[in-house]
Amino acid sequence: MAKIHFDEIDIVKGIAILFVLWHHSFIKFPIYMLDIPWCKYAMAIHGTFYLNVFFLVSGYLFAHSKPRTFTENFKKKASRLLIPYLSYEVINLGVKMALPQLVNRKVGGQVEYIENMLFKGGELWFVYVLFFIFLIWPPILHRLCKKSLLGVIILLMIASNILPGNFLDGIFLYPRVLSYSVFFLVGYLLKDMNREILKNNRNFTIATVLFVIFCCFLVQTITVPYIWQYVLAFIGCWFVWALSFQLVKVKSIGPALAFCGKYSLSFYWLNGFALVPARMIVVKLLHVESTPLIAVSIFLMCVVSEVIAIMILKKIPCVRTMVGM
Repeated sequence: MAKIHFDEIDIVKGIAILFVLWHHSFIKFPIYMLDIPWCKYAMAIHGTFYLNVFFLVSGYLFAHSKPRTFTENFKKKASRLLIPYLSYEVINLGVKMALPQLVNRKVGGQVEYIENMLFKGGELWFVYVLFFIFLIWPPILHRLCKKSLLGVIILLMIASNILPGNFLDGIFLYPRVLSYSVFFLVGYLLKDMNREILKNNRNFTIATVLFVIFCCFLVQTITVPYIWQYVLAFIGCWFVWALSFQLVKVKSIGPALAFCGKYSLSFYWLNGFALVPARMIVVKLLHVESTPLIAVSIFLMCVVSEVIAIMILKKIPCVRTMVGM
């Protein structure tokens, strides 16, 4: 079975990873920006889709991949996700132990750090959750019909909201695994979707209008328990995916976003290390006080430095594996 490549998916991931970097630009140290109203509003907007869309397209791509045994799947995902995860955590621990004055989250002790890495997702929790999702669902999905899968999705949506466990620190991050599994499974369910639906200009206009109204204007005003978070997330995912089709052939934007999407895991891996010098330069060295300027400056510095790092690191085979290329 030949590998299928979807050009727009790289752009979807490129848009999403840039919003991850933008999200991280609202720093907590050496100044705390998360409680500033405009920051909270901006994070609420991109928070509707920027992580969910990764899981959605992961499920979609998995649906188009060739069937693998559990062992084959584990080996592939260990190489793609587990090795970068462990590499990051080890290097991150070394940096924090050597330069504690530069980091926000201090290391309480090596044992505590290792326990957090094994059971709580460490600081690269997105990769940790994605790895668990790829372990859990592939052996099950091929045995489920569409109706059964829809039932599973609904049960997960309910369970992720009513089961005990803090979303941030449940053991093995199971609350996040349950919540993001919804998007992975929906992506899988969309395997046979007519892609012309997303390409259609009228549907793109509808997605844009819904996104602007609900994910921008009303994102902080409407709250419906158990439901509204998924409504916003799926509107956001639909908008970004539809937008990607509009950008595929835009020469000045499409290839750049596709590059970011192709190396999205590497951008995520490198961001923690790019963020430390960026925020120190902007806040401590240049003494920038305007919070919008701080966020924009840190974002741009991280993007540029990470692009340069990726261009260099992708030529080094062993490092390529460490950073998830």
